[in-house]
Parts: sequence; C-alpha cells; structure tokens
Amino acid sequence: MDKQIIEERLKSFKYLILDGDGVLFSGDEYRGVLPDGKIIVMKSRHYHDSQGLTFLRAIGIKVLFATAEGEPMTSVVEKLNNLPGVLNGSFELVTSLVNLQKNRSKVESIEKQLTKEGLNWDDCIYIGDDRTDLESMKKAGLAVTPSDGQRLIKKIAHLVLSKKGGGGAIREFAEMVLDARGIDESTLPSA
Repeated sequence: MDKQIIEERLKSFKYLILDGDGVLFSGDEYRGVLPDGKIIVMKSRHYHDSQGLTFLRAIGIKVLFATAEGEPMTSVVEKLNNLPGVLNGSFELVTSLVNLQKNRSKVESIEKQLTKEGLNWDDCIYIGDDRTDLESMKKAGLAVTPSDGQRLIKKIAHLVLSKKGGGGAIREFAEMVLDARGIDESTLPSA
C-alpha cells in the first residue's frame, strides 16, 4: 500500500482492533504457584502502550481487543475503563471480545461488533502479530504489525512498526496517528 494511502487511513479511521498476546502483551508468559497451590499467570506489557491507547481514545478512536485470551485481558480492559477520562465521560469504554477460539472466529465476532457500532472493515485498523489475526487483517482498512510480528503477518501488513508487541508498539502507532492528524499529545489528557 502506498505511503499516501496509509497516511490518509491514519487520518480517517474510527476503530482500532487489537490482538492481545504479541500486541498489548509481549507474548512472554510467566507462571507461578501460590502457597495454596493456585497457579497464577503473568504477562508483560509496557506502560507507554496504555498511554498511547489513552491518546487515541481522547481523539475519539474506539478501541476493541479481539483475542483468544480471557485473563489477564479482562482485568486490563477493566482497568482502562476505570480511568478518569472514562469516568468523567471524556472518552468511551474499551470493548473486548475474549476467548474467541473457544466461542467463535475472530472475523465473525468482530463483524457482529462492527454492525453494533454501525461501522465496517474500512473504518478499522487492525494490529495483529500471528496466524490467528490473518483473516481479520486482510479485511481491515489498514493492517499493522509490531516489529516482532510473524513473517506470515509481515507479508500482508501495510505497516510494520519499529517497536515490539508489548514493548511500545501501540504507543508508536498512536504517535503516528497523532502526527498524521496534526495533534500534539501535550494537548491531550494523560488518563
């Protein structure tokens, strides 16, 4: 895709769809066992990515996570939806579709959500990193992947970021959007 078309899509899209592991989270998973024997799972993500999401939400971009994961995605979305900017009505809730491989395909689930929002695939940018994102990325108005996205995804991505998933890729993308729209992030709320 031509750079000018990418720039135009960054200026005009309305809906950001993101995968969880490999995009918001680094893809690393840590397991621990509590004294009572309960197993806990921890994943790594970068604080700057959350701020990038806040910037996008502050300029009216709707955000949807579409992932096969349940936790910790559900608790992260809950945290994002309890920020002051949401509570005071400045920006909308983040939406999440979780446990998708167990329930239904990503494409089918996203299409139902798009219908509910009155949007179509051309209104969307999808950031994904691996095979489970392929079909959705092919449908999106713009397909984006972090620098460590898998080769299958890099082949179809319109834009490959310089930052890794879970390591600042979302913030990098948000700054590209702000630059395309001529918005200075210092004028936006921090949360």
